[in-house]
Amino acid sequence: MAVVTAGCAALLLAGCAGADEPGAGEVSESPAADTAPAVESSCGDGVAVEWQGTPDTKDMYTAVAVVRVSGAGETTVRNEWTRGEAASAVAGGGATEHQEAMVRDAVAGGLLAVTEVPRIEESDELLADVGKGSYVLYAYAERTTGTVTVSCGDGSDAVDADVTSFEEIETDVADCAASPDPVTEYVAADAIADYCGRA
Repeated sequence: MAVVTAGCAALLLAGCAGADEPGAGEVSESPAADTAPAVESSCGDGVAVEWQGTPDTKDMYTAVAVVRVSGAGETTVRNEWTRGEAASAVAGGGATEHQEAMVRDAVAGGLLAVTEVPRIEESDELLADVGKGSYVLYAYAERTTGTVTVSCGDGSDAVDADVTSFEEIETDVADCAASPDPVTEYVAADAIADYCGRA
């Protein structure tokens, strides 16, 4: 998910902490492969990212809707739920404006994935070919959280940031009357078991 810069770790351990003033450096024409270009920050050689430890990951439903479909094709939402959480990369307390800009550069440059929580956007499309009955629509994703150190490419002006991101695994619809294989189709099977009773 993020490019780890071993050189940055060594510089951080050595105690590099000079605070650059915003606008005081030049943007590198060709930053190293493990850095992202400085756009908002003034890191002359781009910005680098290193995870602190291993990020925590958890698979979860991020949106669910239980819907009844009539013989005429009319739909009624019986229950609906969406995970109330936003993806983010937030610099720690006390960060300077320049350090916050460095974090934004890391996200914009692809060193940090900050992907929003999946929702059920196309419910009509998911229900287009279903018949009369009760159905559970769901979005299922991997949630990743952790702390990174973002620094200029030379290791200076380092700041910690907390990161939360989601990667969609599956968005689909399941017939509440079905019995999908709990091993090979566990996402649909669990959705039916956990949510269809709310119809």
